[in-house]
Amino acid sequence: MKKFLAMILALCMVFALCACGEKAPAETPAEAPAEAPADAPAEAPADAPAEASADDDFHIDIKFSNVFQPTEWNYKASEKLAAMITEKTEGHVSVTYHGQNELDCYGDSVTRAVNGENWMGLEEPSLFADYVGDAAMVIAPMLYSTNEEYNYVMDSEFVENICNELAEMGIHVLDTHYSFGFRSVVTNLDVTKPSDLNGHILRATSSPLFTKTLEALGATPNPMSFTECLQAISSGVVEGFEGSVSTIAGAGQPYELVKKVAETNHLIATRWLFISEDCWQSIPEKYQTIIEECAVECGYWEQQMCEEDEATQIEMLKENGVTWNAVDLDAFQEACAPVIDWIIEEYGSSREAYDTLTGLVAEFRANNK
Repeated sequence: MKKFLAMILALCMVFALCACGEKAPAETPAEAPAEAPADAPAEAPADAPAEASADDDFHIDIKFSNVFQPTEWNYKASEKLAAMITEKTEGHVSVTYHGQNELDCYGDSVTRAVNGENWMGLEEPSLFADYVGDAAMVIAPMLYSTNEEYNYVMDSEFVENICNELAEMGIHVLDTHYSFGFRSVVTNLDVTKPSDLNGHILRATSSPLFTKTLEALGATPNPMSFTECLQAISSGVVEGFEGSVSTIAGAGQPYELVKKVAETNHLIATRWLFISEDCWQSIPEKYQTIIEECAVECGYWEQQMCEEDEATQIEMLKENGVTWNAVDLDAFQEACAPVIDWIIEEYGSSREAYDTLTGLVAEFRANNK
């Protein structure tokens, strides 16, 4: 009997164990997502607005000054440039143009850039020579005969190096192509050689290089503003000036006072566009690119428009009694040779610099016969 009960008990234990084996396994909890690093940025909601760029908060006001009158192409190009930069940067870089000598011009304009002001100017290259001497040599007298020759030199490594040196001095050159013809002697005299100008007083600009060149041409220079020049001609203080066709046809109608143009073409009428280097470095790259594109476009635009307009201006001047005459260019070239030595002595340029420039011009002429 005891054996029988023991067998019954053993069978019950077996059935119990089988029932436990058939039970479904307990569900394991889902694996928890990996914990994000403590410094990981929080994900923005899908519909969150993009964060505003720092460039969108940038704004600067820049004053732009030069001496030119509304009838001159430099004035028109400057006005166009200021409006274009302001528009294309959507007002983030606002340029206000002041022409007609309203604000500082010439050397004073360059000084304001060096001093780090929010300042833009358009001046002839020799006015930078107090900082980098070779800047005067690039417009040495009798060096160029066409805009194309000048442009070729301006696009050279030689000029690029000058611009890099000027940047170190606080002057950022934006473009070098703001040209409006060539400067010739304008008087009521018959001038074909340098000796024809001996003893005659002509208006000169405030540029020492221009004054020295006019002296080399045979005249006695009297520096003054061009607005003063017209009154000085009327009163007999000076007998004329040196300038481009657009100058003769420009504000105040100089052609009513002087009627004879001796085609010396001794200097290219050009200006370099510049801005304070400190100001430039404060501008985001996005807007720097726009400014550079506008600067180059307006420089070439001025050259093209001036070339197209010059024939019309000459025709108008001829109708008003102005005449042109050829000169002995070799004699004027020889007369201007001492100016090269003066640039070397005055500004610390070099004969090697002059040889490099004349070599570039010769290279262009050889490749474009």
